[in-house]
Amino acid sequence: MNRFAILSLAMLLAACSSEPTGVRLTHDLPATASIAPVARNEPVFYNGKVYHVAMAPEAGGYSLNVLGMSVGQQKDAVALATSTLHHFTCKDSQKASFSSQPSYVSGQWQFHGNCG
Repeated sequence: MNRFAILSLAMLLAACSSEPTGVRLTHDLPATASIAPVARNEPVFYNGKVYHVAMAPEAGGYSLNVLGMSVGQQKDAVALATSTLHHFTCKDSQKASFSSQPSYVSGQWQFHGNCG
């Protein structure tokens, strides 16, 4: 009885399709445009505190600003920026890297990085 109900339901659903074959597979769906990277501000929990990381796409990679760390926390800022860039922008097989040394300007660490 159960198999009959499932078979009947499948036939009913196929009959309601507007496709000529009655079935539309996912690979037949139109391709969507790729998603362009967007600027984002993320609160990131690191070493027991929440810091704010602002990321924006730019030519050749991303611009990152880490707010809430002092001038003496360069190692922590690099570690936080690296993991944040990898998590939000890089594919699993890619590594986040920075094209220049970080700079501390106006109370925030600034980075320029990319995935590679």
